[in-house]
Amino acid sequence: MTATATATERVDAAGNPLRRLVGAHEFGVLSATVLLFLFCAFGVDNFLTSDNLLSVAQQIAFIGIIGTGMTLLIIAGEIDLSVGSQYGFLSIVMAYTVTEMGLPVLPAALLVIGFGAVIGLAQGLLTTLAQVPSFVVTLAGLAILRGAALLVTGGEPIQGSESETYHDIVSGFPIGTLAAQTLWMAAVMLGFGWVLAKTKFGYDVYATGGNVKAAVNAGISANRVKVLCFCVTGALCGLAAVVLVGWLGSANPLTGSGIELSVIAAVVVGGASLTGGVGSIVGTLLGALVAGLIGNALALLGVDGNWQQVATGVLILAAVLINRVVAKRQAALR
Repeated sequence: MTATATATERVDAAGNPLRRLVGAHEFGVLSATVLLFLFCAFGVDNFLTSDNLLSVAQQIAFIGIIGTGMTLLIIAGEIDLSVGSQYGFLSIVMAYTVTEMGLPVLPAALLVIGFGAVIGLAQGLLTTLAQVPSFVVTLAGLAILRGAALLVTGGEPIQGSESETYHDIVSGFPIGTLAAQTLWMAAVMLGFGWVLAKTKFGYDVYATGGNVKAAVNAGISANRVKVLCFCVTGALCGLAAVVLVGWLGSANPLTGSGIELSVIAAVVVGGASLTGGVGSIVGTLLGALVAGLIGNALALLGVDGNWQQVATGVLILAAVLINRVVAKRQAALR
């Protein structure tokens, strides 16, 4: 094959939407999502009802919001195991500031989102400046924040705001029967999807996770990029907490227990590599859909809910193994 022929084929592939789709990193998880949806549609009673499908979208909203921050972190080569505890602790902060301190909802929400960013800042600085692995830093954060939530509340739920406006904004139905939680997730994922794909910061995130030494040599402040990713993750945990408290009207110190597993599963199943440099918001959305569809199907089939945790663990393991195989094949082709 001549060099001219090869170049022509590349141009043709670039201009062919079908070839671009098949060649996309998320094509595998997209195919799995479609197959899983078809299996549920034909094999599970009541799955295709509009109420059930909208319920799935509502259920994955919090995983999608928090998973967006986790996607940035994992692409940058780090991880945050404390997102479930952050989510739970910040929901307590939201309810407490509104009911006990008497703050209006908007200032309280901004405070909670900012507090989440500060938690992320602290964990990011410990990871980058103190050079403690993020796995260790955030594992400690998981325990500290969960303990703090239990200490503040005495282990009991606390009342949140009774504002109907607040409830409608974060959990109403502004478009037919589509829940507001789903729209919040869509806004977050679209926004950060654009940031990753179209901005210098997005390029820096991929470069830092792909090869940190090369990124530093290219003038990128890798530590700054990682700290910002931790801050974004914490802020999004705060946003998820604000939405949750507005929806339920209360906060529980055990909120978010185990959600870090579902979030990491969504990101990894969506094609992100735990070694960094690979991943996308679209992939995370598809990964969250896979987890949501499996959980929903198990519930409709009357299977014990504990099996969902088993399924999530199997999903993570399978996704990591598949990603390793794909990475090796891509390296061989290069």
